[in-house]
Amino acid sequence: MSAILLAIKNVYHAVIAVFMLIPIMLTMGEAGDPDIPVEVYPESDNPYFAQYLDPDISAHRSGAGNAPQNTLMAFENIIANADTVDVDILEFDVQITKDGELVLMHDLTYDATSNAEEAFGRKNVFVSSVTFEEAQMLNMGENFKGDGSYPYKGLRGDDIPYNLRVVTCDTVIDYIEANCGEKEYKYVIEVKSIGADGKRAVDKLYSVITQRNLQDRVIWSTFAPDVSSYMVKNYPEISRTADAIEAIQFYFYYRMGWDLQDVNPTYIALQIPYGENAFDNIINLGNREMINYAHENNIALQYWTINNENDIIHLTKNGADCIMTDYPQMANEAVQSCR
Repeated sequence: MSAILLAIKNVYHAVIAVFMLIPIMLTMGEAGDPDIPVEVYPESDNPYFAQYLDPDISAHRSGAGNAPQNTLMAFENIIANADTVDVDILEFDVQITKDGELVLMHDLTYDATSNAEEAFGRKNVFVSSVTFEEAQMLNMGENFKGDGSYPYKGLRGDDIPYNLRVVTCDTVIDYIEANCGEKEYKYVIEVKSIGADGKRAVDKLYSVITQRNLQDRVIWSTFAPDVSSYMVKNYPEISRTADAIEAIQFYFYYRMGWDLQDVNPTYIALQIPYGENAFDNIINLGNREMINYAHENNIALQYWTINNENDIIHLTKNGADCIMTDYPQMANEAVQSCR
C-alpha cells in the first residue's frame, strides 16, 4: 500500500505543477515552425543527438504494433526483419517481481495484457506481488490485437509459446546481443516499479547493464522523482532521461526563456508526447524553438508514441532526435519521405 500511496503523491505533485503552468501555457503563443531555422549542434558529445532529417527510430515497447509488447516474440520480430526495417533503439519497460527478478512489463499490473485475472482469481495482479515462476502461467499475448483479430487469445498451459511468457531483462538483452550481427542497438529502458521496488529494480538493472558492458548504449528512465534521484546518487555514470518533475521544469524554463543551466540538469534526453498523446497538441511540444532550446542545453528530444505518419514528418523536419513508435517500418518510410 505504501508504494501505491507514494505513486499517488508523485502524481499529485506533477498534476499541481501542471495546473500552475496552464495559464502560462495557454497565454503564450507557440513560435511558428517554418520561420525558425533548425539549429544543428554536431559538436555535441551527446550520443542520443541525431543528424538532421535522420532521427533515431525506436521500437516502442519492442514494437507493440507488430507483436505483443515487451515479449521475446516482439524482439524476435525486430531481429528477423532487421534487413528491411531499420531500428536504432530498443525501448522497453522493466519491473521487479516478488522474488527479485527483473522482468519486462509496462503496467504495474499484469491485468491489461494477459490472462492474469483468470489465472490468479483476482484483479490487480501487481508484478511485485507474484514470483517470476508464478508469472510463467500467463499468456502475455492474450489481448494483443493484430489485423483485426486476437491471434494468441485463449492459449493456456503448454500451448503458450516460450516467447509469449513473462521474460527477464537478462534473457531479452542476451538474445538481442547474440543475434544482432554487427549492428549495435541502443537501449532505452524505463523502470516502472515505484518506491522501494523501484530502487531495487534500478540496482538489478545496473547489474544487468554493467555485466554486459552496455553502459555506453543504455539510457535509463523513470517518471518517479524519488527513483530518479536514486539513479543520480548511486549510478551517475549511466545516462538517463528526465523524470516527470524535471520535464515540467524544462518546459517552464523554455517558455519563460530562462537559462536551464541554472538548475544544472543531469539528464541527457527528454522523452515527451506529441500528437494524440499530447491531447492533439493543445500544448505543442514538437516545435522547432523548443527542440533548438533542448539542443542548446545538450539535451536530446525523444518523442512518444508517434504512430501517425504526418506527425513523424513534422517532428523530423523540426529536428527531433528520436521517433518512438509502435510501427518502425511506417516510421522509416515517413522519415525517408523528408529527404
